[in-house]
Order: sequence, then C-alpha cells, then structure tokens
Amino acid sequence: MNALFPLLWTLGWAMVSQVLLFRFGVFWGGYGLLFVHVYGLLKMPVGWPPTTYVLLASLSGLVLDVVCFTGGMHLAASATLGMAYPALTSALESREGLRQGHVMDPSQDSWVRYSVFVAMGVGVYAAVLFGLQNGWSLMGRTLGQTLASSLLNVAVFLLLQGLLNRPHRG
Repeated sequence: MNALFPLLWTLGWAMVSQVLLFRFGVFWGGYGLLFVHVYGLLKMPVGWPPTTYVLLASLSGLVLDVVCFTGGMHLAASATLGMAYPALTSALESREGLRQGHVMDPSQDSWVRYSVFVAMGVGVYAAVLFGLQNGWSLMGRTLGQTLASSLLNVAVFLLLQGLLNRPHRG
C-alpha cells in the first residue's frame, strides 16, 4: 500500500497531461505519437498480483477512451500492457533479482536497462494501438508507427525521468 500513493499521483498527473496537453502530440505525419500516460503505467511496483496490473492499466485506458472518444483502443492497449508488465519486469531484472515493491528507475537499474524497459513497454502499447487502428492490410505502417513512437516516447520518458525524479540517497 505504501507504493500505491506515489503511483496514483504519477499516473494522475500523467493522465491529466495526456488529455490536456499531449492529446494532439502527433508528429511525422502520424508516425510519432506521445503516450505520456504510459509513463505513469510504467511506474507500477514489482510483486503485485497480475490481475492488479491488468485492472489498473485497463482503468486508465478506459478513462482515456471515454475522454478522447477512441472507442476502446486505449483500453485494449493498456490491458495488453498490464498483462505484459510482469514479463517485462522479470525480463530486465538484474542478477540479484527485483525486491518486492521495486519500481524501475534509472538511478537504481541503470539508464540503459530503464531505456530498454520503456522501449519494450511503449512498444507493446503502440503495437496494439496502431494494429487496431490500421488493421492487417497496413502492417508495414503499423510497424513504422510503433518504431517511431517508441523512439520518441523513450526520449520523452528519459527527459521526464531526468527532470522530475532525483536519485535516492542511502
């Protein structure tokens, strides 16, 4: 419960800024989209039951769908990210493993490992979102949009992480 309040705070400001500021953050002819709300979802602590990840991510996707009138695309992408989250964190754990309640952070996990984690998380989200938007007939466009959006969001998330989160001492 101790990690729930910082998570809800981060997820809350990320959702509000996504809706109010970055909703129209479309770059390179639709190939690069900003998913700032995913920054909040990637702050979920390690060790929760898998259904908690799915429910929390689905709730955030539902809110975005209702506010932005996207017809369930954000819900599907968020639910998929929630299902993949335990696998993403376990794929990038160090030799010592991840302790209960650990939140992926570049000051503790290294900037490279955090960048890969963000790229994989945003890649899952973007692949589902653009796959639903484009369909099978435009799979090349889906892959291009996923790659461009993932690179853009990794840069933005690293900037946010460097600006907003100070390393913990001790």
